[in-house]
This record gives sequence, C-alpha cells and structure tokens, in this order.
Amino acid sequence: MRVRTRWTAGLLAVAVTLTLTACGSDSDDGDSSSLDTLPVATAATSPTDTAKPAGTVVAQDAAAAIAVAGSTTAVLGADGRTVTLHHGAGQDAPAPNRVALPIDGVVDLIALDDHFLAVGPRGLVRVDGDGRTSVADAPIDSPLSLAVDGDKVLVGTAKGKVLVLSAAGERIDEFGGFARVDDILVAPTSATEVEGQVSVFDRAQSAILPIDVESGDRKASLRAGNGATNAVVDRFGRIMVTGTRDDEFYAFFGDPIVMRLRHPAPASPFALAYDEKRDLLWVSSTAENEAVAYDLSRGDARERGRVPTVGQVTAMAVDPTSGDLLLASGRDDGLQVVAPTVITS
Repeated sequence: MRVRTRWTAGLLAVAVTLTLTACGSDSDDGDSSSLDTLPVATAATSPTDTAKPAGTVVAQDAAAAIAVAGSTTAVLGADGRTVTLHHGAGQDAPAPNRVALPIDGVVDLIALDDHFLAVGPRGLVRVDGDGRTSVADAPIDSPLSLAVDGDKVLVGTAKGKVLVLSAAGERIDEFGGFARVDDILVAPTSATEVEGQVSVFDRAQSAILPIDVESGDRKASLRAGNGATNAVVDRFGRIMVTGTRDDEFYAFFGDPIVMRLRHPAPASPFALAYDEKRDLLWVSSTAENEAVAYDLSRGDARERGRVPTVGQVTAMAVDPTSGDLLLASGRDDGLQVVAPTVITS
C-alpha cells in the first residue's frame, strides 16, 4: 500500500524539541557527558538471495563514502586507505583508477568543483580526477565527517566537536557540546530562505542541531526519531534523515527548524541521495536490498520507483549531469550505476 504523508504543522516539532538550545563556544561547551543519548543505530545486514541489481555493476571494494565531481565518481574504501576513481560504467568505460591515499584512516569524502576532498587523523587530502593527491597537514582527533561552508572547511569529530579550518588546514575555531558529529549539512546558495544554514547531525542524540559557525551559537534543535543514521540537504535547504531503527524518514526545514515530514520507509532505511533535477529522494533499504525514490516536489512524499540493489548499500549519490543513481556496497558487492529511465510516473 502506498502511504502519503503531508508536511506537518510546527506543533509536531514542538513535541520533540531538544533542550540543546544554549549558546556554545570553543571554551565552555566541550563537556557532552550530560547529553541525552541513544545507542547508535546501524543498518540491517543485507540478505544474499535477493533480485539481481538493476543497471550496471562494476568491481569495487567495500565502500565508506561516494562523491561525484564532473564526470568522475570517487569511492572511498572502507579501509580508509584508498579512493577509487570511476570514469563511467559499462563495457566502454576505462578501467577505474585505484589511488593509494597519502594518509591512513580517511573517514569521509566530498566533491568540490572538479576534485575531491577527504579527511583523516593527519589532515585534509585533495584528490584530483587524474589521481594526484596532496595533503594539508592538520592533526585531527577522531574525525568523522567533512563539509565546506564558503571558504571554510568544517570537520566533525567522534568527540562531539565541529572544527573550523581554512582550506590549507589551519585551525580557525572549534565548537563542542555534541555527542558526536556524524555529518554537517550546509544549505546551498539556492536555498534562499535558509541560505548558509549549517546543521550538525548527531547519531548518538538522533538529532539535527543547527549551529552558527561564526560564533558557535546553537539554535533550537530537534530529535530525528529514535535511531537516525544518515542525512542529506537538498537544493531548498530541506534536511532529510533516515530513521533506521523506526523504518521511516524525516524532513526538517526552517529557521528555527521544524519537522515538516515523517514518512514510512520499510526494511531498515539507511543511505540517502538527492536528485535535484527531479526533486527525488532516494532511500536504500538494506534488509531488502532495494532503493526507493520518493517525489518531494509537492511537499509530501510520493513513491516514484524502486530498484533492486547490490548488498549492504553504505552510500549513494546522484550524478547531477546524467541523473544516474550510484550505489556503493559496504561488503565488496561493487558499485552499481542505474540510469534515470527506471523512474516511472
């Protein structure tokens, strides 16, 4: 049965507002021991006897993250030591370039214009499309996540801090008080109502927590269910979050943020990808090896299509040029490429 859920009123958000609204600074908010936390949710283990994956599957080691820059797809290996650069898929595509990273323990990877940026305990790593790498030395204690806000690089840590760095890796500031910083969401310039809004996603608190990275001030924050695992921000500045433990996903928006959408998503929803041209949210379900597309263009969530996937999808992305859906497996099942023609009205 297809379930439709309309954008909810702000009253729902009030019921789940966190108490983490105090101002923060780099000196007085480092203690996270008193925070109300939950056991961190994890994806269900994927079965091995599901349908053949849609589209094309190319060889790829277990993946931790995926990003697209220009015509190149970069996949960060789960070992934190390699990035594999794919220049297309299929029989005519060139062989992927497996690049050994100059530092170990790399945990996250993002696309920046025509290259990629990664982060590990020894600093920032630039990876060019041709495989060249360079390091900006900036020792980081327990990095978890990476984002860019204008000319600033933001790094989230497992110890609940947001580090503000220059492009060269120089420490500008840091703000603590979170349990952990699993992702940092920066609203794009196209999000006119909330342009530049920066929010922390914290799995241990299962929460979205907006922060002013100039002052460290934290704004009203909201719970995201009872075991959220991943988040993505779209071109409007909406923040979508998978509620893996509760089999649902959420959308947050505004300043202050409110929960605008809460929708069922079966079978351990985990990875997310947003298709900005079609205003589609892709949600992977590891318990069934499927990815489902939801149309968000009207404000509610309408299912538009679903595809069988490789096992244990840990990360997804949409190629902004071709519209291809890219799915990376966390258990050596490969990189899956699905053309947008699978979507039905």
